Amino acid sequence: MFDPQPFNYETPFNGNAAEAFNVARTALLALGFEILVDSDTEMRAEGPGMHSNRQPELVGVSLLQLMISSSKISATAALGGVARMKTFVYLFPPALVISLYLINLAAGGEMSWLYILFILPWLVIAPLIGSALERKTTRAVERLVRGMAKAKTN
Repeated sequence: MFDPQPFNYETPFNGNAAEAFNVARTALLALGFEILVDSDTEMRAEGPGMHSNRQPELVGVSLLQLMISSSKISATAALGGVARMKTFVYLFPPALVISLYLINLAAGGEMSWLYILFILPWLVIAPLIGSALERKTTRAVERLVRGMAKAKTN
């Protein structure tokens, strides 16, 4: 339903690229990311997927590309985990209410428009949750890149 949104971030850098990539590698591997490309100037990693809003924010990234040049670190992230959670938040609660309504009707219950009142709050709640997940994930990418930029120089 929702396509993964791209996110780009860059920050000035004048440190040791190997140390900066070590910071990123450690953080990403601890969260279950798979390193796809690891060179002197680029790292590309695939995320494990986001299955809950209680997971670390960085797992909202499905694909992360980090590049280091002589003067900056840049990150390009596809927010696939966030898109998946947004789809779930938009679809599951209304689908659950509709399913309960249909089960009630099939069991001989009365037709009640009260069920619609249970769906209406999700017209406000779902976009709020979705934008909060996206904001938290993009901030996590920014923190990772800034942490890389602060890596020690040898």
